[in-house]
Amino acid sequence: MKLLKRKNIRVLGAIKGLVSEGEKVREEIESFRGDFAAISISPEELKGLREYIKEGEFEIELYGYEQAYLENLKEFGEVKAPAPSYVEAVKASEKRKIPLIPLDMDDESFADIYIENVSKMEFISHMFREHRIVRKAFRVSSLEDFVLKWDAYINHAKGLRAVEAAREEHMAKKLAEISKKGEVIAVIDFERVDGVMRRMAKYL
Repeated sequence: MKLLKRKNIRVLGAIKGLVSEGEKVREEIESFRGDFAAISISPEELKGLREYIKEGEFEIELYGYEQAYLENLKEFGEVKAPAPSYVEAVKASEKRKIPLIPLDMDDESFADIYIENVSKMEFISHMFREHRIVRKAFRVSSLEDFVLKWDAYINHAKGLRAVEAAREEHMAKKLAEISKKGEVIAVIDFERVDGVMRRMAKYL
């Protein structure tokens, strides 16, 4: 996990899927004495996570990219879905009784951005690559190297990279706005954290 600070913002660049990352997130939030917590998921995803926790954290069956990602990630430790970094952020913020704010855009806004940027051919190519991903071998030197190479493989097309850039911009602006109201601790996916922090500079 990458730890970063900007003014009254503490950022945890967490690797989704690893159980150990969830444990680190829990410890950081439980020891946090600020005003807000934030997480790099959508409002709809946060609602779903809360339902998942309420219903007893049942087993989730994964397919395609998500399944292949966790299979590769097993080389670096115990894995679980939904991402332990997300689940523990929800639990720890509730335990600390501090508001947990979703940073990512809502589903409707994401759909609009996706349609605007991803061409039909890029979408088809993305689907074909999903079928091949189970056979792809990633040559990596570390956990962080794997996460970044995976992200580059998934977002191979210009349109897909534009979508991720739009997400980073949205999260950066929202996190900066929250920080103006008080001290905040934010859990952001490792592969997005540098982009969010770089884009956030102009909003602070």
